[in-house]
Amino acid sequence: MSRSIRICSYLLLPLIYLLVNVKIAQLGESFPITIVTFLPLLLLLYVDLINLKKLMIALGAGAGLTLFNYLFGQSYDASKYVTSTMLFVYIVIIVGMVWSIRFKVISPHNHRKILRGFYMVIGVIVMLAAVEMLQIIVSGGSSLMETISKYLIYSNSYVLNFIKFGGKRTTALYFEPAFFALALISIWLCIKQFGIKTPKADAMILAGIILSGSFSGVMTFILFYLLEWAFQYLNKDAIKKKLPLAIISLAVFLVGLVFAFPYISERLGDLGTEGSSSYYRIIGPLVMVGYSLTNIDGIVRFGSLYEYVASFGIFNGADVGKTIDNGLYLLIIYFSWFAVILTAWYMINVGKMTINAFGNNRNFRVQLFLFTPISLFFTGSIFSPEYAFLIVCPFILRKALNMADSG
Repeated sequence: MSRSIRICSYLLLPLIYLLVNVKIAQLGESFPITIVTFLPLLLLLYVDLINLKKLMIALGAGAGLTLFNYLFGQSYDASKYVTSTMLFVYIVIIVGMVWSIRFKVISPHNHRKILRGFYMVIGVIVMLAAVEMLQIIVSGGSSLMETISKYLIYSNSYVLNFIKFGGKRTTALYFEPAFFALALISIWLCIKQFGIKTPKADAMILAGIILSGSFSGVMTFILFYLLEWAFQYLNKDAIKKKLPLAIISLAVFLVGLVFAFPYISERLGDLGTEGSSSYYRIIGPLVMVGYSLTNIDGIVRFGSLYEYVASFGIFNGADVGKTIDNGLYLLIIYFSWFAVILTAWYMINVGKMTINAFGNNRNFRVQLFLFTPISLFFTGSIFSPEYAFLIVCPFILRKALNMADSG
């Protein structure tokens, strides 16, 4: 009886990917409630044991960063401070719980059921994206996207406006293309933790990322696949035994890269075009980042981001932007050199992990740990429970599958 309950609870994880951006209710003007708003409670379904020492370390670090931001951050809108701070604290709780919990182990004969759940999710969202793209090509708009948008946490009106001017991007069940691509990569990493080859699922996920039009998504997927190829074939034993397969797989990848090159070069060109989404995400905010690192008054207190960003007059399309669509930049603006030091420390450890992974990349460990810093470049909504779920879900499965190196 307990075994069946355990399986039912883990089957919630793929289902949540379908509902992660669906709004259940609204608390105030800027706090939508979704199923992942209750993620700490959902995590309790999977608890075998909690390491209180780890949990206290995580909460203590979060409290220290919160205090630092309050003492040194400049306030431009005190009315939003409490809401913004609570979101940050909430994310600290979620990350701390996932780090400190020993999850109930999923027995091997239940793997297939959970994998089927993820395959179903991939099919649903990629099919929706394909229908949206078909409507865009045929009619220049997507009534399906407009209908779905009514039930999501945020409007995707900017995407619909982009489509009216000839753009071709889809969002499926998500509020923006980048978040759609991020969800697909998160699902891909969840599947890879089972340690099996899934070429059909890989192809479907890649198709979905392409349909989203997310440059970050495409480049991340290319990076992860290159790492997979390198770990499998760039060692003495593998070269001797699998040289023909290594050459064929690399050739196929390079052919695909040639076909994708016009799109990649176009998006790289957008980095220098003021007003483009790539410029606004990567280049434009650098002036704010530099100011935060070199001036004590460059640190922004929680809740004051909109006013601070607007004061720099960086255009996002035809309007002056008020958001930071880059999570790493956001952390630097809130925490200055603390964010840089912590990021550098994390990347040094991932670098060591990468060096040690050649010939032994079991269950995509390196890609999993790289996913967290790379995901920061997809969105600025890194303090939302919706973003937190996409990041922690692959880690939950890794630990629940009882991997020795799950940490």
